[in-house]
This record gives sequence, structure tokens and C-alpha cells, in this order.
Amino acid sequence: MMSYTGYVGTYTSEKSEGIYAFTFENHKVTDVHLFTKVRNPKYLAWMNDYIVAVCDFEEGSGVAVFDLSGNEIDHIVFEAFTSCYVGVKDNLIFTAHFHSGDVTLLRFENNHLELVQRTHIKDKAGCHQVIPYKDQYLVPCLFMDQIKILDKDFTVVDEISFEEGAGPRHAVFSDDEKYLYVVGELSNLLYVVDMHTKKIVNTVELLENGLSHVKDTAAIRKKGDYLYVSTRTQDVITVLHVSGKDVKRIQVTSCAGKHPRDFVIVDDDIIVANRFSDSLSVLPIEHAYIQSAVSTVTIPEGVSIIMRSNENE
Repeated sequence: MMSYTGYVGTYTSEKSEGIYAFTFENHKVTDVHLFTKVRNPKYLAWMNDYIVAVCDFEEGSGVAVFDLSGNEIDHIVFEAFTSCYVGVKDNLIFTAHFHSGDVTLLRFENNHLELVQRTHIKDKAGCHQVIPYKDQYLVPCLFMDQIKILDKDFTVVDEISFEEGAGPRHAVFSDDEKYLYVVGELSNLLYVVDMHTKKIVNTVELLENGLSHVKDTAAIRKKGDYLYVSTRTQDVITVLHVSGKDVKRIQVTSCAGKHPRDFVIVDDDIIVANRFSDSLSVLPIEHAYIQSAVSTVTIPEGVSIIMRSNENE
């Protein structure tokens, strides 16, 4: 059985001190410990053998890069409050700020971070993710009911529009990138966008029993022909079968905790960060369906997870 090391970003509080690490093997999480002490490392991403995090410093908020021993390689401050998302493409780092409506492009070169471009979309736009797409970037803007399309220079050049109150939050592509699967945080709907026409071609309710009025969809992940989506206020994960633009909901089940802010899929397991129950839960997957939790451990205020195989270490 493959062994992995996981890293959890948190909201810093009286319970949490920074980024936590753990070992994952044979469906179990063990050896939970503080990886590095830093304030509000709300989102994490990989850059080769480095961990990139949005976080706070005495002089303001920005991005830090850490090695696998938890040592800071460099950090840069460029805003007053922490961004909610960080992503990586090659040596470029991009962040999204939910409240200020800013997206930021950084470069990491020779162990040094530099600011490349900072683009203001709109105050309180609800920018929640930056998704590389060919030579462009897609930015879901929750309160604008749009996904803004930026060129390689981080200039807005186009948009994808949703109905009022949709609240696009996060998205993943089909394997061929012909379709974008978008979760609406405020509508609790799954939208299928045709990337050729930039139009919505299908919509599916994420919850059962007509609960589409419930707000608070969070993370979305894809594994093969299936999508997995968490809804925080309901403490559930929805499973959908996808084939191009066709989507069918097949399961809605408990996340084994409260407020599933983020999760990862590792082999045939889902590891969920349940923020309000201060827990990580392991949910096995069998034939695409999620099974009952087989392991739960305590990690305070977990809001993002990244994983790494230990095979080559």
C-alpha cells in the first residue's frame, strides 16, 4: 500500500498554529503534527518540492514558499488581508482575494518571489479561484455571477455569465478541456460550461429533496468519470457521473464531520477537512460510491489539503 504525506492549511485561531502534516497509509491518518508555524495559511499548493501558501505576516498578507522541512524559502507581502486561493503553473503563482476582488500573479525564480501583476476585478467580486486554461486564466467571481477570463498578462478579455444568484465558486475541467464543471456556492447547482461557446449547456441539482435553495457548496474534485462536491451547511459530499456535458447525480452522503471545506482523493479514499469539527475523515470509495468513514483524527480549523506520495523519498 502506497504511503503519502498530507499537509493541511488552517485558519489560525486559539486552536490552530499554522500548517499541519500527517502520514496517510492503509486508509488511516497518523502522525499528525505542526509542520510550520505561520498565520492563516488558508490555501496550499505544490510547486515541485516546495509548498506554496497564502498567509499573514506582521507587515501584511501575501504568499510564502516552504521546503519539505517546514523552512521558509521566501515570502512576499502585497495585500492587507489573506487571499482565499493559491495555484501554481510552472514557476508562476496566482492568488484570488474574495473580498477585495483582486487576483495576483507572482513568479518564483532562484528561490525568490516577485510580483508580476495584480489585477483588480471589482470590490467584493468574490474571486475564489484562478484556473489555468491554455494561455488564459479563469476566475470565478461569486458575487458577480461570472467567470472572468484573463489573458497571460492578467488582463480581463472575456467572461462566462451565470444566472443571478448562482455564485460560481470552484471548477474543474473535463479531461479534454471541452467542458468546465462549475459549482454554484449560492445555488447549490452544478453547471456544465461548453468552453467553445462559453455557454452553460447543462445544470444539475447537487442536493436531494429539492434543497437547491441551500447555500454553501465548497470543493469539487474529479476522479475518472465522476465528480465529488462538498456542501458545508449540510455536511455532505455529492457524487455525480459525468460524460461530456451529461451529468447525473448518483449519491449524497455524510462527510463524517461538520463543514467540509476541502477534500482530496487519494487512490480509492477521500480525505475530508471538516473545519467546524476540527477533524480529518477518511471515506473509502467503492465503484465510485462513498462508504462510511473508517478513520477520523483531530486537526484544528482545517480548510485546505494537499498530498504527496512518499514513494520517491
